[in-house]
Amino acid sequence: MTTSSNGRAMPVARATRTGLIALAVPHLEEPYFAELGSRLVRGADDRGLAVLIVQTEGDHAREIDVANGVGLPPVDGLIHIPRSLTVADLTRRTAPGPLVLLGEHIQVSPFTHITIDNRAAARTATEHLLAVGCRRIAYIGRRDSRPSDAADRRHVGYVEALTAADIPVDPALTAQVDAFTADEGERVAAAMTAALPDLDGIVCSNDSVALGALAALHAAGRRVPDDVAVIGIDDIRAARFSVPALSTMAPDHEQLVDAAFAELERQLTSPPGADLPVRHVTIPAALVRRASTARR
Repeated sequence: MTTSSNGRAMPVARATRTGLIALAVPHLEEPYFAELGSRLVRGADDRGLAVLIVQTEGDHAREIDVANGVGLPPVDGLIHIPRSLTVADLTRRTAPGPLVLLGEHIQVSPFTHITIDNRAAARTATEHLLAVGCRRIAYIGRRDSRPSDAADRRHVGYVEALTAADIPVDPALTAQVDAFTADEGERVAAAMTAALPDLDGIVCSNDSVALGALAALHAAGRRVPDDVAVIGIDDIRAARFSVPALSTMAPDHEQLVDAAFAELERQLTSPPGADLPVRHVTIPAALVRRASTARR
């Protein structure tokens, strides 16, 4: 895909369709990406398409290669879940073709993008902890060493909720992670629990981080939710089976998959040279109350 002078996406002439699309994910060890990948594969199958899954490890160079089709067979289009791509990377694509971005938002992008409202999701999660009586609420999940737009937006939502409730934002209650994993959630939550005895709530940047935080709190003898309430974002399957079951913000996964394929098909079926408007689709997320925030 190229861009016109007005910043709109312009498809180029395409060869006969192959029935194969590529899906680029950072890594399948992360439950959210594995589950989203599974949903997209099922969605593709319902539409008579096959999916080639490429794991990028979130590596910048690898993400660029995939966007450029390096090492890929002929495909009809690409659904890309980036961690570090920039607009400059994408506008220099050497193998232009139908492209849909999922997840991490790329600012002022001239490419179709689908994401949940990360800011609103974290704000609602924080408001929920406030509603159940928490006042010393931490946020685990900033990553300034390799910035994540999604995590940054979620942190903004957390700050907004505290500010609206007239609760001072204490920098000591925001913690960095090296990765958005349960291991990191456990490590960071253990340190916060030891340093902050008055901690009574934790908003985690995703459910994997939250599951690690639950483990750390249990090891420290802190009861969840009576001593510390915990909430995540993403609603991975494991959230239902943790002890206690994890409250979370659940994206509308069906709407996300439908939007991804609708946008891809719109590009695939457009006449060569058509000046398609760029679409940025925001998917809502709903609060799921479970035992980890059910304070007496």
